[in-house]
Amino acid sequence: MKKILTTLMLVLAPVFGQVIDFTVDFTPYVIYYLSAVDISTGESNVPLFLARLERTQSAPNSVPVHIDFEITVQSDALGFYEEETLVHIKTKEESPLILTAPITMTNQMLTLDTRQLLDDAGNLVNMNLEVVETVDIEQTDELLNAVITTGRLPDGIYRFMVTATPEGGSPEMRDDVLNVTSPLDLQLVSPGGALADTTSNEIYTSYPVFQWDSDPCMIPDGCEFYIRVAQFIPTEHSSVDQAIESTTRLPLDQSLGFYNVGSGLTSLQYPASDAGDLEPGSIYVWQVKKVIPTTFGSEELFSEILVFKVKDFSEESDSDDGAGGGSDMVIQLLQTLLDEGDFEQIFGENGSLSGYSSTGTIQLNGSSTDNSTVQAMISEGLNDKIISVEVSE
Repeated sequence: MKKILTTLMLVLAPVFGQVIDFTVDFTPYVIYYLSAVDISTGESNVPLFLARLERTQSAPNSVPVHIDFEITVQSDALGFYEEETLVHIKTKEESPLILTAPITMTNQMLTLDTRQLLDDAGNLVNMNLEVVETVDIEQTDELLNAVITTGRLPDGIYRFMVTATPEGGSPEMRDDVLNVTSPLDLQLVSPGGALADTTSNEIYTSYPVFQWDSDPCMIPDGCEFYIRVAQFIPTEHSSVDQAIESTTRLPLDQSLGFYNVGSGLTSLQYPASDAGDLEPGSIYVWQVKKVIPTTFGSEELFSEILVFKVKDFSEESDSDDGAGGGSDMVIQLLQTLLDEGDFEQIFGENGSLSGYSSTGTIQLNGSSTDNSTVQAMISEGLNDKIISVEVSE
């Protein structure tokens, strides 16, 4: 019996790991103007992303890579109830980038006229792009109207996608999803009201808390708020607009124009330093400015102007409001520290201490202190750490 030796030969195709590294950093904006992106070609004159493409250590000396850039939208305002492509461009199938050295590229380089890129080694790399898909703007009445009237991307969810695909390999896609809304909401809450009725807009402290409302910024820490406070002098100012443009109490430095509150904040305790005093009996105006990053630089949104008056306790009034007679800073401090309801219950009309004035004695944690110390605590926000306030006859 013959024994037959059979040799089994397995031919394995070479297996390569990841051959490219692809990183993309998107530039954040709150408002995107349509003129920043040519919807028919995808070309842009403002930076939307910065990408870096390079070979991995296990990759061959040269790697053909295709590049895609696509913008999609889902917007009820436009009638796009599902995700639709606004524009999609890519390298032609027969003309991939030949990657040998790292390449840094921006969206501004991805134009139909671009024929070459420069890699980090100084080599010219051929590139040839084509438009794969684009929305017909003339057939989209809502989008066309937005172009004509505002020039902005209408409200909706936009997705910016950049993809690098090595030939024979898997695509590496990086994206940025934006929920675009019109940031037009900026409303002052307190203190203050109309100039015609300052008696109803009186406050009992020279260190008020300014509060306002605004729609959320879709970029974390992307929108900054500024505030401006000035005195309204009836003999000098004929309107609140004229008063707000006059010499400011906040900021004290007149060259600043507005005081920087910071990003994402919607309240400010009037500071004890770097600000002018808010004097009892005087009328003041205030306004907030919101600075929004857009594809055309920063855009400013201004609130209305509110008016308030600082209560002068030295003035005698036939209709005593129960806050107490005499110049009483202690009562003003209590107005700031107590809830509005508690203050009215104690010092308001028919309150348990209606008509009373203070002895001027203040104790903090059992030790005597003064007005300025408490005012400094309030201006630094430490009133949030006060557990209780005791008022005794």
